[in-house]
Amino acid sequence: MNLKPFLLCIAATLIAVPPAVADRQDDTLVAAFPREISTTDGLYNTRRENDILGLLIDDALYYVDPETQEPVALSALSHEFVNDTTLVVTLRDDVTFHDGSLMTSADVVYSFNHILDETTETRFHARIDRWLDSVEALDERRVQFNMKYPYAMVLYDFAYYTKIRQEGSYEVDGVTVPDAQRELALGSGPYRVIEYIPGQQVTLELYEGYREDSPKAVASIRNITIRIIGDYATQAAEVMAGGVHWAFNVPTDIAENVGNTGRARFVAGPSMRVGYVALDAAGRSDPDGPMTDIRVRRALNHAIDRQAIVDNIVRGSSGPLSTPCQPIQFGCDESAAVVYAYDPDLARSLLAEAGYADGFELVLTASRDRDVMEALVGYWTAIGLDARLDYLRNVATPRNAGELMAFYGSSGSFSIPDAGAIMPDRFITDQQRVYTGDEALSELVASTNSTYDQDLRKERFREAITRITDQAYWVPVHRYSQNFLLSNEIEYVQPEDGMPRLFMVRWQNAD
Repeated sequence: MNLKPFLLCIAATLIAVPPAVADRQDDTLVAAFPREISTTDGLYNTRRENDILGLLIDDALYYVDPETQEPVALSALSHEFVNDTTLVVTLRDDVTFHDGSLMTSADVVYSFNHILDETTETRFHARIDRWLDSVEALDERRVQFNMKYPYAMVLYDFAYYTKIRQEGSYEVDGVTVPDAQRELALGSGPYRVIEYIPGQQVTLELYEGYREDSPKAVASIRNITIRIIGDYATQAAEVMAGGVHWAFNVPTDIAENVGNTGRARFVAGPSMRVGYVALDAAGRSDPDGPMTDIRVRRALNHAIDRQAIVDNIVRGSSGPLSTPCQPIQFGCDESAAVVYAYDPDLARSLLAEAGYADGFELVLTASRDRDVMEALVGYWTAIGLDARLDYLRNVATPRNAGELMAFYGSSGSFSIPDAGAIMPDRFITDQQRVYTGDEALSELVASTNSTYDQDLRKERFREAITRITDQAYWVPVHRYSQNFLLSNEIEYVQPEDGMPRLFMVRWQNAD
């Protein structure tokens, strides 16, 4: 992007949209989110915006330490495995909700039963129901989790796939109302919600009753205002003008150019997110479709130049991807992957061997990253395919119905640094999004999380990665970059797991 036109655009935006007050003297941090927060209840929305908000207003049983990437006790005090499928968690005795009431085992049991109940339609039901059979209170501070099988990811799931609610939080006049906590007033995190204006902003303040020895007690700024600003140029203008202190996932062109002005800082931070194209190897959309031929799937892999996509489109801290997971995750062994070098001549040869010398119609369905999608379509057109992009608002419905021949997907694994956070959801065949039709692979991937033996898990992940890449069930494309625009007034270091933690923001030169 040419810098001069961009700055003219920013100047026009500054005139048209007066920035809100972002006042260090008032001890108020202003953060910009690009998408609406439709609910403050993280059980019912799993967008990254809700993940960030949830870490501020909710305390789960466990928390992932940003330095070690290991789960540590948060609302919990400790845990003990009675046997491979029975886990007893002891709660702290000083965790309170934002009305001052003490969190007890009854609240934890209520919360997990709410998630397990399919009729409540929480976003985490499928994840937790997969391994948790039942939960019971042993006394006021001890909770027993009865698992269906040994589950290696249990503490990570406690950290990111659950929320603790007061007993009865979703009951209104004796009826369960899933939307009852849309304006969450009784969280248990370091910040409490004091105002929620749908589509506009969420206002938070430090909760005075929060315990001092919590891993999140590093929170130091008294007030946080989260503003919904869907236009990235407007976000950039407000950061430069002092109306916003912190913005994330800003397009690289905009972030770089703002950083070059010196009026704000551009930081390309790490991200756990990966992008890929899933192919209909199972023939769900068409039993005789071209994607059922391994030569076609391999041809699509050889046809794209991943490094060029990274260098010219994604940029930042991104990188090409060859694995069905993020290489920094435990178990994601890049050396186990079959790597498809950019070789359009080989791609054409494979298509001819498969009987498609004259090509076929390829429809790529996607709902994000249009510039990357158009590049993929261009590469596949170049090897003789009649490729086109079907860009939808929501891919999930036709995807889950088995209607797509090729669709773009991405996963941030909830920033969990373990391949067990992504591969089961993408390769176990009872998941609607899975198009492999490979039952043996499904069993293998399922087994990676059903043992606590980390060496055995590594071995199984390695075997699964080799099979997935050899069979070309995916076209892995790239690792994401996470771009931040930061006011010169703040200090913020993005953790390696890619999960933004706003409570770690500090004022520059703060005592």
